[in-house]
Amino acid sequence: MSEKTEWLRSPLTENAQRLQPMRELWLKPYYGKKRRVTIQRTEITVGNCDSCDIRVDDPFVSPRHAEFRLEGMGAGYFVEDLSSRNGVFLNGVRVRSAPLPSSGTLRLGRSTLSWGESREGCELLDGGWIVADPSMKEVMESVRRVATTTLPVLLLGETGTGKDVIARMLHHWSSHPEGPFLPVNGALTGGALAESELFGHRKGAFTGAETARQGALRSANGGTLFLDEIADVPLATQVKLLRALESGEVKSLGADRSERSDFRLITATSRNLDRRIRDGEFRNDLYYRIAGCVIHVPPLRERLKDVSAIAEKLSADRGFSLDTEAESRLLQYSWPGNVRELRSCIERAAVMARGMGVSRILPEHLGPLERPVTIKESEDCWIPRTLGEIEREYLAASLERHGWSRTLAARELGIARSTLWAKMKGYGLTGPAIEIRDSE
Repeated sequence: MSEKTEWLRSPLTENAQRLQPMRELWLKPYYGKKRRVTIQRTEITVGNCDSCDIRVDDPFVSPRHAEFRLEGMGAGYFVEDLSSRNGVFLNGVRVRSAPLPSSGTLRLGRSTLSWGESREGCELLDGGWIVADPSMKEVMESVRRVATTTLPVLLLGETGTGKDVIARMLHHWSSHPEGPFLPVNGALTGGALAESELFGHRKGAFTGAETARQGALRSANGGTLFLDEIADVPLATQVKLLRALESGEVKSLGADRSERSDFRLITATSRNLDRRIRDGEFRNDLYYRIAGCVIHVPPLRERLKDVSAIAEKLSADRGFSLDTEAESRLLQYSWPGNVRELRSCIERAAVMARGMGVSRILPEHLGPLERPVTIKESEDCWIPRTLGEIEREYLAASLERHGWSRTLAARELGIARSTLWAKMKGYGLTGPAIEIRDSE
């Protein structure tokens, strides 16, 4: 038997970062059922031809589309485009020759080859929250360790990362889960209304106070007070809040005396507290009072395993499976809205899939994964983009999804092929000649 067809039995090592022999790949052809393929040789051809080692039943795949080549013992496989009509896309990026990672997706025509690590490490927490990424597992370990203490906890992280969910877990895993859990948003209106929200008021304490109000600090007695967006609490209210936290006593507006209130304090913010302190917008002494334990919640773009696990669960909860190419697109997006944005994306995709009468969420159901109107310029400032910039990105995304086939992209966009071609030339989307060659 020649070296080209020699069967290898090289064991995988724990540190392998490349696709190795004896691994199973999932093939989802354009026609036919999904099936498993085991790679075992030094060179493996893929294409729509009976002589290929991996035959893909897909009219958009060339007879000899691509080749897997093993670069020495333990070095892992490379993929090479064999001058195919529609190209080879590794994790959504077109490549001519590239090393194959230990997990990923290859798109050939309208078919995909995917492989990845086991999802057995996923952990399902309270409220159906799923954790798979090592960075998030470390966060949850910190949450478990501090939950049974009385330390005040400060949660830092971008909006939509799940700080409110973690706050509820801290309460449920605490020594007083039977007590109340009271969430309050710190972005208050200021003045008497802000103080009333936190400290309560007596009837007639100010204009409009027709009835008495207990306030959040007293209502949380025996339980947990979750003060979200603590950075937005007005400075005047911060002074009174610090005094209440230090003494454990709460004095309502218009009251003659204070009352005791014993609660666990959890705060959170998506703001830069260091900057707020430097700018004199947040009290340094209040920071040290609320930051008994600081937990940083990483953004979703740094938790790729969570992206896949959460997307699959959200899809399954709605009765759909997630296509591997669609999953690849999700992994390439930065998710500025984090888990909240991912949830909205899957919900929208499920509606699209249901309307088309299919049981699988496909890439075209996701739509353009981008901020539709704005881009981020600085921490607190967003500037609008032009309509032309948005249209160019939308066209490029559609062309990329269809391997730069103008016919298929125009069909998806609902415009004439000639119109698409004119727009491509106007926006400079012509690219290499091979990229704009049609598959039909």
